[in-house]
Amino acid sequence: MPRSVIVAAGLTVSLLLSGCSALEGGSVAGDFPSRNVEIMVPAAPGGGWDLTARQLQHVIQEDDFLPGRSVSVVNVTGAGGAVGISKLVTKNRKDPHTLMITGLVMVGALTLNQSKITISDTTPIATITAEQEVLVVKADSPLKSLKDLVEKYKADPTSVSWGGGTIGGTDHITAGTLVKTAGLDPSKVKYISYSGGGEATAAILSGDVTVGISGLSEFEEQIKSGKMRVLATSGTEPMSVDGKQLPTMKSEGYDAEVLNWRAIVAPPDIPEADRQRLIAFVTKANDSPEWAEIRKKQGWTDFFKTGDDAKKFIADETTRVEALLKELGII
Repeated sequence: MPRSVIVAAGLTVSLLLSGCSALEGGSVAGDFPSRNVEIMVPAAPGGGWDLTARQLQHVIQEDDFLPGRSVSVVNVTGAGGAVGISKLVTKNRKDPHTLMITGLVMVGALTLNQSKITISDTTPIATITAEQEVLVVKADSPLKSLKDLVEKYKADPTSVSWGGGTIGGTDHITAGTLVKTAGLDPSKVKYISYSGGGEATAAILSGDVTVGISGLSEFEEQIKSGKMRVLATSGTEPMSVDGKQLPTMKSEGYDAEVLNWRAIVAPPDIPEADRQRLIAFVTKANDSPEWAEIRKKQGWTDFFKTGDDAKKFIADETTRVEALLKELGII
């Protein structure tokens, strides 16, 4: 994904498989996994991380990637993922049989919670998927383009209200990214957080907010019915609704990209041999026809980076998002 302004959510994985080697807890080289594997979702059931983990679990089991072993998905909730990552880093250190799903949302949550533990304290295995955001207005909005929105904000930031999900989450980051890229002050962004897509949709259609931000799937029905219009998407890959290609922030003149990426990480200090085997396995899962079909069905972009590339990407994202949240004035 281009680096201009990028963000995105990811992988969960199974990596565990065939032939990963020794680990503290008693396996010998070539004998991994020596016990059942656990994929931790640091959030409640039903969200994007949970869906990613359970779809990967399905692929792993359907393709019998773990002969004689099972893979379970466990939800550990609290503080936007801070509780889960703390458990992974402290209680599961050195153990490649426990993996965790993470993503862009966690970067913001850990920053807001002033967590001493960050994703950089884990062992990144791979980023795997990403979702673009869409910026929408109600159909009869006087804002006809992204430029209209930016000009309105430029004239009076208080006249623009932005509706989306969690404070400091992907939607909020998208708003701040656009404003900053336009050369304006992100600290003046008036952002309204909604607990669910239904609430956000109602606020947009009623005019309670000027512009709404979320993944395409959240607003697609309203877009197709003509109740909402898309001002832009946050990625550079073309997206269409009913055969009509949607404009991107970049095509509208703002050199920014924000992707809601997801990744899979392992605990710190796992043996290098196990890290390489996990990377190899995740690559196998990512390349499977079943996973490609799931990506297509869910509208996920293939955003595959492994090992050191994934580690660098996550570190760069952490630095960028932390800086942007400070500019937004929320930390």
